[in-house]
Amino acid sequence: AGHRFPPIGAQGLNLGFRDVAVLRRLLTIARQRGNLKSTATEYDRRRQVDVNARTFGVDVLNRSLLADFAPVSAARAVAVAAARNIAPLRRVMMRAGLG
Repeated sequence: AGHRFPPIGAQGLNLGFRDVAVLRRLLTIARQRGNLKSTATEYDRRRQVDVNARTFGVDVLNRSLLADFAPVSAARAVAVAAARNIAPLRRVMMRAGLG
């Protein structure tokens, strides 16, 4: 699998790792059942939410970095400070980013 992302937090790589994990699980199940026909459709269905959410998140972050608008810069600074200083939030973000 390949995902085109700007190099923010290695999200394309992380998505690729999760793609492989899901595909491996589905292929194992399909092999046990003796039916590979619906594997591609099921794989696509299972990956859509994660891929779309990650794409949206990376796009928002990338746009915020490129924006030359004080409220956007301030919101980004507050979010980064919160992620740095609030340990439970930081852990959730790291788990989401590392898959």
